[in-house]
Amino acid sequence: MNTSLIQRVLGEDWAALPAVIQRHYQITAPQQAIVVTGNMAIDYPRRLTPVLKLLRLLGALVDLKGEQMAVQVKKWQQTDPSVLYWQRHIQAPGGKRCQFASRMVWQQDHELIELVGMGFGIRLKLSVEQGKLIYRSCGHLLKLGPLTLPIPDSLLLGSAIISEQALSEDSFLLDFQIVHPLWGKTYYYGGIFKVPKI
Repeated sequence: MNTSLIQRVLGEDWAALPAVIQRHYQITAPQQAIVVTGNMAIDYPRRLTPVLKLLRLLGALVDLKGEQMAVQVKKWQQTDPSVLYWQRHIQAPGGKRCQFASRMVWQQDHELIELVGMGFGIRLKLSVEQGKLIYRSCGHLLKLGPLTLPIPDSLLLGSAIISEQALSEDSFLLDFQIVHPLWGKTYYYGGIFKVPKI
């Protein structure tokens, strides 16, 4: 049986995930896709708006801010099973919309890179802790042709921690926070998402 990218990254820890989190990532064939939907809040200090705008130009994060934003997240695989593609659509109650695309690429056990536009990306370490799927950032990077330039988290908004926690057989809680050693919490989004039955 084919394994999904996240299952491959987690190895034996995959079995410790609740079924709804496994189903969220159970993409094992080319062109297979899973779409989850939900509502979430996005928040960040106003003083960091210029930094968010810069990161947005690189294709990273979302510079909307507010509560009860409708979100649709589509994930799919193409021919390379070591790459998982993401497309996020966010709509604020006032009508503003934003899209955020990325791709996650296998690196080694418990580690992948999430790349956005213009070669900008983030290194992520994955673990399963008390039934939660946890992503922790361990530096950013910028790909310039054959060169990869490492960028410490502290030179941007800080270090990210993302958790996904099962709430029921078909829903999970997403919590994404970035904390800077000097500025404190610099970015947050989170909400509840529904996962379709396969």
